[in-house]
Amino acid sequence: MVIDNFLTAEALEKIREFCRCSTVWRVSYESGYLGTIPEHGFASPLLAQIATELRDKFPEIIGDHRLRNFWGFSYDSRLKGIGIHADQAAVNVNFWITPDEANLDPETGGLIIWDVASPEDWDFRKYNTDGPAMRAFLARTGSKAVREPYRANRAVIFDSDLFHETDAIAFKDGYVNRRINITMLYGRRTYYGK
Repeated sequence: MVIDNFLTAEALEKIREFCRCSTVWRVSYESGYLGTIPEHGFASPLLAQIATELRDKFPEIIGDHRLRNFWGFSYDSRLKGIGIHADQAAVNVNFWITPDEANLDPETGGLIIWDVASPEDWDFRKYNTDGPAMRAFLARTGSKAVREPYRANRAVIFDSDLFHETDAIAFKDGYVNRRINITMLYGRRTYYGK
């Protein structure tokens, strides 16, 4: 499911300010993006409100699933994002907050999501980090990918078992133009693997 105008204008501006001005970006990844988690200070009351209101607004999707984890990523203007993986949850909510003007290619910059779930017998390492195995599995199953282009204030909600990756990134240079996404995971996978 794709939701445009996900946050109110006021909430969007507050979450942008929080992400731009705080010192929570403490994890650096070799592909060129920075990460943050609640343990590093990524825990504003607004994020808690968003998580609660999502459950209230979409009971048929999120149901009784509790918020299990959330994080943010801030991407370099032209380096790669997160590679193919699945998440250890039932429902994935991913939303983007950087203004559209920063995105140099409005056809990309978002997510690519495949229509096939990770196999039940795969463990976390395999469905989260073994790119060659995932791509081979997708080729064998004849899966199809859907590209969801980046838009500011767009949320994409999907089954966390589905393989997905960050699409190609081409954003303007400069700190305020970094592509920022926030991910919230609800519930647990039906099967955890070994």
